[in-house]
Amino acid sequence: MKFEDKDFLNVKEFAEYIGVHPNTVHNMIKIGHIAAFKTGIGKTCRYRIAKSETIRLGLMNYNLHKT
Repeated sequence: MKFEDKDFLNVKEFAEYIGVHPNTVHNMIKIGHIAAFKTGIGKTCRYRIAKSETIRLGLMNYNLHKT
């Protein structure tokens, strides 16, 4: 998947981009570690995340299970 052409990614793309599961991204959004904006309402709600969040947070190739 080509991420270079996109400024905003959905949760699945962002998870793949930083190397974690999409549930991890949802949890990070929920607790405020990742800034995202919501599109839609109810069950059609989706999040969009700026690719620059990886730079701001230093999350490129982020892995929660690294020791």
